[in-house]
Amino acid sequence: MVARAMLALLLGTAAAMRPQATRRALPSIGAGAAAAALVGPAVAAAEVEQSAAAGRAVGAMQKLDSGVRYIDLKEGAGAGAGAGSKMTLQWVLRRSNGYFVSSSFGQLASGPDGGVLLFGDPTIANKFEPFIFTVGSGGAVPGLDEAVRGMKKGGVRRVVVPAPLAFSLPLNKSPGPVPDDFGSKRQIERELQRQDPYNYFLFEVEATNVR
Repeated sequence: MVARAMLALLLGTAAAMRPQATRRALPSIGAGAAAAALVGPAVAAAEVEQSAAAGRAVGAMQKLDSGVRYIDLKEGAGAGAGAGSKMTLQWVLRRSNGYFVSSSFGQLASGPDGGVLLFGDPTIANKFEPFIFTVGSGGAVPGLDEAVRGMKKGGVRRVVVPAPLAFSLPLNKSPGPVPDDFGSKRQIERELQRQDPYNYFLFEVEATNVR
């Protein structure tokens, strides 16, 4: 029931994301933008498809053999990423219950448009440090490395990564993107220590460069 309730938030508008530095559950965004969203790996693909309202995504939810799921919110342009591609990502990380963990935009409790940070906004993105890695090199967590393949420059994708395909302990040796601050790292460590095979992390990513 929890996963299905969170599923109702999954397919919001393509660009909306709302990092919260507090420990409150992610609130919905007001009129004109929908809340950032989640879906559990255990949720059937048919349920995901049924909940995808017209115009809220540019593609259908994809499920990979590994259990990773993703949906394209903006397609982007140019060549798609593949093994050996060098990718630059802006990213937001959330836990499966909707709690904000961290992002390449930092621990921002508010921002432009009443706290909504928009992917693709250069006035925001250029002020923060993106995650840069080579696809297939082991630099990114396995589930994210798998899910970004095919992304094009400017594309936005929501990715559901099962915990076993996310971070590894100790975090200082884990593939990225690993947050810098203690509080975010502690959240990730607690999630991994649960050893729940159905637990997952949600990434919202924008490919700001693919080469």
